[in-house]
Amino acid sequence: MNFTVASSAAIALSMVAASGAHAVVVGSFGNSGSSFVAIDLLGTRSGGMIYTSDQPFADIPKGSIFNNQFLAVGQTAGSPSTITFANALNYLSFLWGSPDTYNQLTLTTNLGNTLSYTPQGLGFAVTDGNQAFSQYVQFKAAGGELITSAKFDSTPLKDAFEVANFSTGVPEPASWALMILGVGFTGAALRRRRSVSVKYA
Repeated sequence: MNFTVASSAAIALSMVAASGAHAVVVGSFGNSGSSFVAIDLLGTRSGGMIYTSDQPFADIPKGSIFNNQFLAVGQTAGSPSTITFANALNYLSFLWGSPDTYNQLTLTTNLGNTLSYTPQGLGFAVTDGNQAFSQYVQFKAAGGELITSAKFDSTPLKDAFEVANFSTGVPEPASWALMILGVGFTGAALRRRRSVSVKYA
């Protein structure tokens, strides 16, 4: 892909205790590689605007953009924008375009926790609104915690909080094991087929 990656190192963002259990939401740069989901298929959205091309006040994030759609938040597009997910998520990823220090992401969980993130808090290499820079971020919930909504805010009301390429799936360990097993069987079958062909040639 054509986007700039600041770091692949995981960053522990927040660990919170709730209901006697140690619920955890951990963030890092990157994504799971699972399929992207159209923004308005994620759930119910309020605020912000979806665009398919650059605007005078918001630019399409740098990189390959799914459905050519991005969500913009700001004075002209409206701020904040909240997506309440149709199903609570244990994983969320998206492409954060031209990050600014005043951009703020707030995740709400099923355990009533509210977790806020900024580009500088996440350790972005660029936080000055550079339109040539985008960064994938991902959030993994565990310990009974599930992400129920995401709020994108631009305060003070400035434009250019743009996000795109949402993903809500992460391969389960069992799925990875099946995939590896399948590749192994395929390789063995190909080797066997080749040796049989050579034997009777």
